[in-house]
Amino acid sequence: MRLTNILTAGAVAVSALMTGTMADAKTVLRYAEFGPDRGTRAQALNWFADELKKRSGGEMEIEFHWGKSLLGTKAVLQGLGDGVADMGSVIGFFTPAKLRGYNIGDLPVENADEWVGMRALYEFASENPAMQKEFADLGVTYISNYTTGPIQLICTREVTSLADMNGLKVRGSGPYGKTLTDFGAAVQGMGQAKVYQALESGLVECNQNYYYSMKAYKQYEVAPHVVELEWGQNMAFGIMMNAASFSALTADEQALITTLGSEFVDKMAELMIDGKSTNKQAMVDGIDGAQISVVALPEGDRAQLLEGGKKYVDAWVSEATEQGYDGAALLTAYQGLIDKYAGEKSSKGYPWTR
Repeated sequence: MRLTNILTAGAVAVSALMTGTMADAKTVLRYAEFGPDRGTRAQALNWFADELKKRSGGEMEIEFHWGKSLLGTKAVLQGLGDGVADMGSVIGFFTPAKLRGYNIGDLPVENADEWVGMRALYEFASENPAMQKEFADLGVTYISNYTTGPIQLICTREVTSLADMNGLKVRGSGPYGKTLTDFGAAVQGMGQAKVYQALESGLVECNQNYYYSMKAYKQYEVAPHVVELEWGQNMAFGIMMNAASFSALTADEQALITTLGSEFVDKMAELMIDGKSTNKQAMVDGIDGAQISVVALPEGDRAQLLEGGKKYVDAWVSEATEQGYDGAALLTAYQGLIDKYAGEKSSKGYPWTR
């Protein structure tokens, strides 16, 4: 069976000359993924690949390159633009200037529901003209989105209020970490892989994290207290495709990729929401003798946290405006979409429960 790896439109043309007509060639899309082939994201990605193959009658396939084997985490965006890969997982945090608009998904706004947030950012990234220009300038096409889920704190000692933040040693990042600093926390940055030892040694007392990641990194073994902030999400984190590779597909193939990109949002959200519940419960019940206790941040404190994060939302608006965007209009549009899908969830429930 003849295979065609679509890297760029030029590569496709050369491959077509070598293998015959494109109509007779199978399309194999090389996917750069920095994570391993396990966990929730991998499950969702494999679902996407299986559906693509099935619905295309076997004419389209994804060839995954897991664990940075094709491109490093920070190199995916550039690698996609250069045609090193056809598709890949992109984290906007690593390229704040290049993906200024897309990084709206990481702002500490009232947005703690996985499905609502992902669906809002998907529509924003897919349809907003400023976003289309941003992606086009980078040589990529936006396909779909992930989320980390809402941000929580896992701690070595009990933390129950914002007053407890004063002097607290916290591993944090982005505008969330900056906001915690404003409330008196001593915030430092480090990768999640180093946090276990930092918690165990006392270098940090709390970690900004999410339920699935707390469990995956076994942080519950050294930090038995969780305070639920239910605070925003990191969603500037999605699936993108080399623009030339996408353009080289037939209209039907493009439509299939686009359809699956939308359906992926619902699939990923379902997996994340179910996983959040099961991961939390597993740690509360105890794993190998280690368990967590969970308290919710009081609503008044949570309101203060959201209010405190507004200065960093305003900073994003200013930075976006300086780069030539209408930052205020983008924020209004994005928050309007969050409200839209929050309303849909309230009236209809999640898509997989309808």
